Amino acid sequence: MSASSSKSRALRGGFTLLELLIVITIILLISGLFLGLSPSNSAGLSTGQRMIGSNIRSLRAMALMNRGAFSTGVVYNARYRLLILDDPTDPENHLRQFVIAVGSVDPSAVSVGTDPSTVTNTSDPRYKWFAPDAPSTLPTGVFYIPAITDKDTVINNPPGVSSLAGRRSITGQLADTATSSAVDSPSSPPWMMFAPVNQPTALTNMSSLGAKKWYYIELQTSGALNHLGRVLVMLANANARVDASGKVNLDLVSDAQFAALAVQPNGDIAYTTDPNEMDLTSLK
Repeated sequence: MSASSSKSRALRGGFTLLELLIVITIILLISGLFLGLSPSNSAGLSTGQRMIGSNIRSLRAMALMNRGAFSTGVVYNARYRLLILDDPTDPENHLRQFVIAVGSVDPSAVSVGTDPSTVTNTSDPRYKWFAPDAPSTLPTGVFYIPAITDKDTVINNPPGVSSLAGRRSITGQLADTATSSAVDSPSSPPWMMFAPVNQPTALTNMSSLGAKKWYYIELQTSGALNHLGRVLVMLANANARVDASGKVNLDLVSDAQFAALAVQPNGDIAYTTDPNEMDLTSLK
C-alpha cells in the first residue's frame, strides 16, 4: 500500500478542523436555545416558569406528606412556603433567588403539660424553620415582578410603552390567623425574615445568620393555597441596575417578554403568557 493511500485513509477516518468548528458552533447554538440565559431570549422566561412551578409542586408534595424537621415524625402547625428574595442590597440575587421554607413547632422545646398544637405564633422561639434545599436562582435576565405595593424596586417600562402597571404579581394576605411580627408579616404581600439554614431555627435567631427579607407563597397541610384571593407569580425579562440613590431599577425589555404562573386554590399550577390573564387591570 502506498504512502499516499495510507494518508488519504487516515484523513477520511477523522474530523477536519473546519468540521470540528462547525460541530462546536451547532452545539453552542443549541445550548443557547435551550438554556435561554440571554435577557432578550424568551426561552429564559419559560425556564423560569418551570423552575418556580416545579418548586411549588415539590412544596405541595411536602405539605401533603406533612413533612417536618423533627425526629418525632409528628408535625404541629406546619407551614410550607416558597420564598422569593427581596433584598436591594444584593442586586445579583434580588427578585431572582428563591427557596422552600418549612416551619413547625418543635415538640422538644415545649414545656411538659403544654399542648404543642397551641403554639401558633410563627416567630415564637418554639416554632422552628428550615430550608430542605439550597436556594435556586432564575435564569439570567429573568426577574420576579413584585406586587404593585412594593417600594423596594423601581420598575421601568420598555421604550415606547406608556404603562405596564398591571403586570405585577398578586399575593393576598394569609387566610388564617398567623401572628404578625417584625420577622413575619402575613399581610399582602406576605414577607418574612429568613436565612436558608438546613437546621430548624427560630426566626428570631436568624438575624445573626444573615436573615434577609423574602416574599412568600404558603400552602396548607392539605396542599391547598393559604391566601385570600388570587395568587399570580409574574416574571419578566429585564436589566437590573442600581441608580444614584442606591435603589434597584428593573428596566423591562419588552411588553411581550412576560410570563406568569397562577397558583390554583387547590395548590396546583397553571402557566400563562396571555396578556389578559396577566394584567391586573383586566382581573377586576
